[in-house]
Amino acid sequence: MKNAITLHFYATADYLLYAQLSQDIRVMRYITEKAETDTEAAENFQKILDYNTAHNDHTGYYKVYDQSTYLGFAKLSWDEKKRIEIGYMLLPEYWGRGYAHQIITALLSKITQSNKLSQAVVYAIIDPNNGASRHLLQKHHFEAVWLGIEEGLPSEHLIWKP
Repeated sequence: MKNAITLHFYATADYLLYAQLSQDIRVMRYITEKAETDTEAAENFQKILDYNTAHNDHTGYYKVYDQSTYLGFAKLSWDEKKRIEIGYMLLPEYWGRGYAHQIITALLSKITQSNKLSQAVVYAIIDPNNGASRHLLQKHHFEAVWLGIEEGLPSEHLIWKP
């Protein structure tokens, strides 16, 4: 049986872990349709650190591990409408192994265990061409509510209906 994943907030020393994901076009294909440059990765990682510092409510940006193996990224973040977005990115060598399911389960568990978080609308944004993510989110009771172009990219919004 596979080990349970663990989630740990990103810290300053974790930049290269984040860059490993964000600079891989295979990972970013369904997110921004392009790999991040060194400058973009550094700027976005600083935003991650700033968010993690500013919040102490279990929301934030997490590095995901299976024991000592770095698998990828997970997030729970508040938006300007006081909704919580969930998201994840996995290194390609760990695709199709059930890790995304474990990540979504862990993130939703953090939400249901918090009075504050459990009151919020929870949503995910995917590329409509990413059928694997849509299927997985639907298995976790997310329903599509919007499909269109957002910031120049194809987008589909799904809302969690527990």
